[in-house]
Amino acid sequence: MAHISKIIVLALFLVHAGQLTAQKQAQGSQDSIVKNLKISAFPVAFYTPETAFGFGGIGIANFWLKEEQKETRPSSVQLGLSYTTKSQLLLYMPFEFYKKNERWRLLGELGFYKYFYNFYGVGVDSREEDEETYEVTFPRARLALMRDIWPNFYIGVGYEFDNFSSLKIEEGGILEASDVPGKRDGTLSNIGIRVFYDTRDNVFYPTEGMYIQGNLFTSSKILGASFKYSKFELDSRYYQKVGKKQVIAANLFLGGSSKNTPFYDLFYLGSKRTRGINNRRFQDTSELSMVLEYRFPIAGRFGGAVFGSSGTVTPTLNEAFSSAYKNAGGVGIRYIINKRDGVRIRADYGMSSEGGNFYFTIKEAF
Repeated sequence: MAHISKIIVLALFLVHAGQLTAQKQAQGSQDSIVKNLKISAFPVAFYTPETAFGFGGIGIANFWLKEEQKETRPSSVQLGLSYTTKSQLLLYMPFEFYKKNERWRLLGELGFYKYFYNFYGVGVDSREEDEETYEVTFPRARLALMRDIWPNFYIGVGYEFDNFSSLKIEEGGILEASDVPGKRDGTLSNIGIRVFYDTRDNVFYPTEGMYIQGNLFTSSKILGASFKYSKFELDSRYYQKVGKKQVIAANLFLGGSSKNTPFYDLFYLGSKRTRGINNRRFQDTSELSMVLEYRFPIAGRFGGAVFGSSGTVTPTLNEAFSSAYKNAGGVGIRYIINKRDGVRIRADYGMSSEGGNFYFTIKEAF
């Protein structure tokens, strides 16, 4: 409770600071560190298999830091609060700050979550009938300070923090009986290098270009980590316009971590890349997955999508190239809620050999 109190106080402080900044801007103050501040608020509704129905609200503040030109990308701070019909709580504050004509970027998130996750065991051969859930309450911090060194190419340092201090697992279940690291609470505190290359023509609905991000992180007990492990991720996305308004989108993901990885930081299938597979249905220390999606207009603000994916998880990365793969696919409907930025509401139905799942949320899966 102390963690959530601190985050709520911080959120209220930021909202109050934003109001003061807006007042100063309106008065033409020369001392403000931001300019052209615009604050908006929206209701939020969503549905995913792991949350069921969720609802809440989000506030977004867009602005330029002092001395930044309006032709550059604006900085932003969001503050969201959601509650689900499964009694889950999500309090989150993602932010992006841009300086020196976007040469410097500070990206991250502060949050507090009360959440339920699925656990079926570890490995691509885990059984569906072994499904159980565990409850976890934790504060979260994500930080990345990036600088461009070539056009569209950024490199910097990143930090991850999750404090799983209230982990509740099923008594007598497979998680309690297993020897996976992390089943008795623990703290993730990882630091490392982040790089990315981005030529997309739009962040919310790319029609051309590519995005490649690589992360190499290691935990550190100096920073309060409970576990000693390392991990890397390579997330590559490609977008190609077909005709005037149709788009082919592809996403290839590769990740691996060392043996002492806590079970709640394992790689898994059932993410946005592999819609149709239950969340965290298969998890292990390595993942190789890919998805191909065809996006097309229907009429007016409505559009559609057809997608298919294949992926696997394995103990080592070498095994991923010869392991059994899990396939999924589905269809979806899109509705444009912001024509200027291309923001869409997304409703998808995905299927795998074990059944189907419905998803309703905002923004494209990748």
